[in-house]
Amino acid sequence: MDTSRQRVLARGGTRRGRPGAAVERPPVETVTAAYVELARTRVVLGAQELEAQLATRFGLPADDELLLDAGDEAMLDPSSPITLLAPEVVVHAPELMAGAVLTHRLTAEEREGGFLVLDVDLAGFVRVPAPHVGDEHLDVDDVDGELSWIGPEDWLAALPADALLAVRVTADGGVELSVLDADPVVPPDLLARVRTAYEAELDSPDEPGLPVSAENLVLGARVADRAVFASPVPPLSELAAAAGLERRGPEFAHAESVWAAGEEADRHWRLIDRLGTDGAATTALEALDLLADPAGDPGTLRRALELLQEPDVLVAVTEELLVDGDAERLAAYVVLADRMVAAAGTSPRAAVARWMAAAAAERDGRVLDAESHLRAACSEAEGWPFVEDRLAWYESDRGHAAAATGRWRSIGTPDDDPDLAFAARAASGLGAEPGRNEPCWCGSGRKYKQCHSGRPMSPPLAERVGWLWRKSIAYLERRGGTAEEDLIDYASWRAGDAGDLDAAYVDPFTADAALHEGGWFAQFLTERGPLLPADEAALGASWLDADRALYEVLAVRPGDGLDVRDRRGGEAVTITERTASTTVEVGALLCARAVPDGGGGHRFVGAVLPVPPAAESDLRELLDVGDPSPLLAWAATHLPLTPAPT
Repeated sequence: MDTSRQRVLARGGTRRGRPGAAVERPPVETVTAAYVELARTRVVLGAQELEAQLATRFGLPADDELLLDAGDEAMLDPSSPITLLAPEVVVHAPELMAGAVLTHRLTAEEREGGFLVLDVDLAGFVRVPAPHVGDEHLDVDDVDGELSWIGPEDWLAALPADALLAVRVTADGGVELSVLDADPVVPPDLLARVRTAYEAELDSPDEPGLPVSAENLVLGARVADRAVFASPVPPLSELAAAAGLERRGPEFAHAESVWAAGEEADRHWRLIDRLGTDGAATTALEALDLLADPAGDPGTLRRALELLQEPDVLVAVTEELLVDGDAERLAAYVVLADRMVAAAGTSPRAAVARWMAAAAAERDGRVLDAESHLRAACSEAEGWPFVEDRLAWYESDRGHAAAATGRWRSIGTPDDDPDLAFAARAASGLGAEPGRNEPCWCGSGRKYKQCHSGRPMSPPLAERVGWLWRKSIAYLERRGGTAEEDLIDYASWRAGDAGDLDAAYVDPFTADAALHEGGWFAQFLTERGPLLPADEAALGASWLDADRALYEVLAVRPGDGLDVRDRRGGEAVTITERTASTTVEVGALLCARAVPDGGGGHRFVGAVLPVPPAAESDLRELLDVGDPSPLLAWAATHLPLTPAPT
């Protein structure tokens, strides 16, 4: 939980004035830059005083909304050098921490991995711009979910194992490390300073009673006394423990009630991020409160179902209650969903309850039960687009092309929707149903009555390769939970530092990397396998060992296929690839995955990336490692994104 961010948002939620009509208004970027610079020169300054000085500088009314907007722009940027402490004090963190020294016990993982975790002991240095060691730049990024400095190879290897490090940062961002021979003593009153900084944040009028971040503890103590952390003292995590504070992740609290308040605030902000501030988040919170009592009576459950009839709210509440990897919460949700179904009766509320039960069954690995709940939901609320769309997804996974197409078109799904497009294409090529004694459409050689009689027709397996791959992407997009979170992370890697996140989200390589390198294709086969036609499930399993590789194009047959050879060696392979065969030339290098097509040939699935010859060596090394993050970062550098459709 970022309490500083929440405090900024809370301030921004109550605008205090309107623009003055006679004043020429500067761009918000100009005011934001001045906001940051004034904070740098003053280091610590009350927010209202800072805004008053800016108002005078730009000739604006003292309560002009533009001043708050500038503060929001500056402080909501996680890389900004400024942050907000209680009570509404703007702090320029790098200037405040100039000359300070923080200590940290080096772990074996950090030493071997070449990173230093910033979240707790070194949190005072999180906002240092352009940190470096000598001439080597330090990246600031997550390592196993913790914000860290990531340095050059072996930059920590010479340090002793379990060393107690003293860390200083120079004015230009230079990081200086030294090893302490003994644990430093705790100066008099230091624990009281830490506790006082904690109490000040805890009593913040904007966000009272919430856990306090390590950064705010360090900065708060330093604001009160610049002599704090001027020389080595024990690590912050140890000081906080001695001051009676418990640590969970990068935050501290003194009582379970504070942690509970923090969890509730986190939930509130997650819902606002997902649903916006137009009342939907409030509706979701109200429904969650009604569902919180495990022994809630049927009337309470029915009131909750009334609140959950808006699909966005229903999905948001479901995601709050279902947490991947938490078996206890999953079991509780399964029980709750069953009770909701029982309480709903046969009213339209029953469709909502059935959808919740379907979501529970999906995460519980019971996809056939989920399908049953969805079919019941469609009976309870015939034509409800929300459940019709989800059931059409199931029909598509089963290979029921005509049924999926019919459901999607019945609710007005656009023809260019990729799920509908693949199902419709499959349905249009089926032809007439064979006679009972005619050869079966599947190509088995058996009579139709002995083979697939009574089951929906499907194109030959080799013609379903693209459809099978699209099914895996639909799973990634629709599943929710950690799949949704991973797809967002992968999109951020594909976009790079200044890329278009929306374009990266729909870029083929983003989903491809999540499915293959990220392991989600194997999970797709596990969770959706019971729905897939048996031949598709077997074909998909054969793709798991097909790694991404560099291919040289040996021959091109426009509109038909390619002959390629893996640059690591081996025989030439013929790829039935109509799209790529019209856009590449002999000698081109492609990064792709060649998989069996079920008909004795091979196809490329996922993204087919053109590789500049000069980038081959670097990309080959990345492919050998198989880590999705640097692969997507390579693409962000070498391959421009196509703007996302509006």
